[in-house]
Amino acid sequence: MATANPSYRGPAILAGGYRAFFFLAALWALVSLTLWVVYLMGAGGVGGSIDMLQWHAHGLVYGYGGAVVAGFALTAIPNWTGRPPVRGLMLGVLVLPWLIARTADVLLLAGWAFEEIRFVAEMMFFALFVLVAVREVLLGKNWRNLKVVLVFALLATSALVANMARLGMVDLPFPGWQAGLSVLLLLICIIGGRIIPAFTGNWLRSQGGSRFPQMFNWFDGVAIFAAAGVLAAFLAGAEEGLFVVACGLTALLHFIRLSRWCGRQTFSSPIVLVLHISYLWVPVGFLLLALSSTGIVPLGAALHAWTIGGIGSTTLAVMSRASLGHAGLPLVDSRWFTSLYAAVNLAAFSRISASLWPVAYDVLITLSGLLWCTAFLLFLVRFTPLYFSKGNGL
Repeated sequence: MATANPSYRGPAILAGGYRAFFFLAALWALVSLTLWVVYLMGAGGVGGSIDMLQWHAHGLVYGYGGAVVAGFALTAIPNWTGRPPVRGLMLGVLVLPWLIARTADVLLLAGWAFEEIRFVAEMMFFALFVLVAVREVLLGKNWRNLKVVLVFALLATSALVANMARLGMVDLPFPGWQAGLSVLLLLICIIGGRIIPAFTGNWLRSQGGSRFPQMFNWFDGVAIFAAAGVLAAFLAGAEEGLFVVACGLTALLHFIRLSRWCGRQTFSSPIVLVLHISYLWVPVGFLLLALSSTGIVPLGAALHAWTIGGIGSTTLAVMSRASLGHAGLPLVDSRWFTSLYAAVNLAAFSRISASLWPVAYDVLITLSGLLWCTAFLLFLVRFTPLYFSKGNGL
């Protein structure tokens, strides 16, 4: 579906949610990880007295994750409702507080006291985004997808709690950003369960296939419910006994769920295969969480399976497909896309390996950061001309 509209005369970057927010999300992913790698290498005096781990995690979950979710929602909702997309001034009003929050985040590294400004701007972004999403769904009478909008509201609520914790206003039994990570994982479970079998089925039909993915049914609901329960227990501090069993069973459910989507038939199309590889990190993360609860592996292994693998790979796959599709361009495989997808998944593998192999920790964690930056640089080089172009072509 093309985004172009002859009646729109504003800036091209504000012609659709996917243009503005996918561009900004990828740019922030590149900039923030570059600063993180510089900090890890001990160069440039980055960080100062700031808790850099908190800065790094919060910025990626709520900065990157928030932008991707907004870009996806503002692109998908017109398809759900039949209403025109949010663009122009209204989209600019959504973008502005996000930009202020991320700018304040960078200035914090220089020792400037902008924590409160970042807090207010970030919450303005989430509040406005949820209000716009609710408005569009209600006006379109698209009651079926109200539950997805409720998850957007849950992400905004987790951002509020995480920000309050960063300012010392509340005490949490877990790092605030982990709540946002849990919500993003639930979104991947919910939305991935719709789009992965649908996109895979469409591609298999185009190839004359005879076996197709199983679409969303009761089993998917059970798997999502199990994931939500385990994530809630994880945030509550559960670590042993039944929690380990629940993690293992949840991992098994999602392995089975993934196997129902015919991923083994898509090896000839990386742009389809990457959707299955990306979702694979979800059950791998639950399995690693079970192992970390027994002390076999560090918790960081599970968290990075979800953040770099599950969230990073899934969002890059969806952003590239959506950008091509809504610009009216064919979903054609290329070495460029294969390299992009390989880089982000190797980044996840390297980061997990760093947790499991302490002797090579410094080398592997730096390699992971460089691979992540490579993936998003490739994305930006490929799609920035599209986002700023009045036409559909690159």
